[in-house]
Amino acid sequence: MNSRCSACSLLIRGGDYLTYSSLAGFQRRSMRNRSWRRLSVAERGLYRCALWVAKARGKITNTRLMVQTLRVALKMLDGFQSRIAKAGKARAAVMFEEYARPGGVFTWVPRMREWLHDPRYLLYLGVLEVNA
Repeated sequence: MNSRCSACSLLIRGGDYLTYSSLAGFQRRSMRNRSWRRLSVAERGLYRCALWVAKARGKITNTRLMVQTLRVALKMLDGFQSRIAKAGKARAAVMFEEYARPGGVFTWVPRMREWLHDPRYLLYLGVLEVNA
């Protein structure tokens, strides 16, 4: 799933507002993948305040608060996505060096060069590396 789509799902569930359940679920997810700790103290405080407002009022309709909260949510996702992308690129670089030898994999699977540059395959390699 695309990181932009995940953050947009916060809005899609409620329309033109953010609900407490969607924000709380997003926070739980970021705590699980350890991106919550990468945020600054101010960003964590803003997100907690947005959670409190959403719980007290039932939803957040203030556009300015929604934009700031979504900015923090995207930052939580970008940390995890970039870690996967870096791991995938590193694994692809190692594979490229190993397969480029004379008589290596590139001689009998020429499309492998294309795969090592395909963003979807790099994401797959990154997920394998992070989960290993």
